[in-house]
Amino acid sequence: MFDPIAQPLVETEWLADRLGQPDLKIVDARWRGDGTSSRDLYRAGHIPGSVHLDWQLDLAWTNRANLRYMLLPPDRFARVMTQAGIGKSSLVVVYSDYDYSGAARLWWALQYYGHRRVVVLNSGWNKWQAEHRVVSFETAPPISATPPFTCSVQTRWLAKSDEICQALSQPDPRVRLVDTRPPEQFAGKAVWTPPGSLYLAAGAAAVDIGARQPMRGGHIPGAVNITSSTNLDPADWTYLPAALIRQKALEAGLEPGQRIITYCGVGISASLGLFSLYLAGFKKLALYEASWEEWGTNPAFPVEKDAPAE
Repeated sequence: MFDPIAQPLVETEWLADRLGQPDLKIVDARWRGDGTSSRDLYRAGHIPGSVHLDWQLDLAWTNRANLRYMLLPPDRFARVMTQAGIGKSSLVVVYSDYDYSGAARLWWALQYYGHRRVVVLNSGWNKWQAEHRVVSFETAPPISATPPFTCSVQTRWLAKSDEICQALSQPDPRVRLVDTRPPEQFAGKAVWTPPGSLYLAAGAAAVDIGARQPMRGGHIPGAVNITSSTNLDPADWTYLPAALIRQKALEAGLEPGQRIITYCGVGISASLGLFSLYLAGFKKLALYEASWEEWGTNPAFPVEKDAPAE
């Protein structure tokens, strides 16, 4: 019997052989950050039987602390899943394209809400197209799942700012932070926005990007930088072999027994970083979902920056 916990990454041939199976639910998780064009991508062609869920449009909200792009609360998340045809027993296959992290984000969200029957399609839409596999243009709404999806929160998958502050005030070698943003953001030269890195003006400590406060540049003290996209082969966007991801993590000072917390701008590329580490055998993983959206806008939280070049 197939075990999605032991085999969380599947190949296109595996999926092609299973298209049409009643318990299989395929999610097209492509997104573009502009609020609209991911829908157009889906309508222009998708894997047969898939439904489209954009993490930003369908699965995120601005919470009461005015933090944007946060995961929907359990009741709302369960409603979206049920309406997408995903129920308690569904085997969910999620795919995306390029280094957009929508598939890994939904993989993490389902883990957090207690649904472990979920896998990611390696290279997703890129490889499916490259192999000239069958494409659908059907956009009929899915049939709601029966029985419906239910959430059972698994708190270990989520880290919050109070846990990180505790780890900073009383350093614990069993807890490590991984910043999965590009080097310019880690260094404090730029911050995340949906279209990409926005560089700070010369001498500026922060920039207004429409968040709850101006966004400071920098990283959480003690974090190591492993940019999420470096876990992918840029030639075809497949995940690197698990042994290579593991070697890179070990060289950065991570150990499998540690609780490793990943973060980024808004918890999206950090999901890809987390999933990559999971593939490499790191299992004590958590996502700081609020990420720099929270840390970078709270002046009470400490920030480190790379020293300017001489």
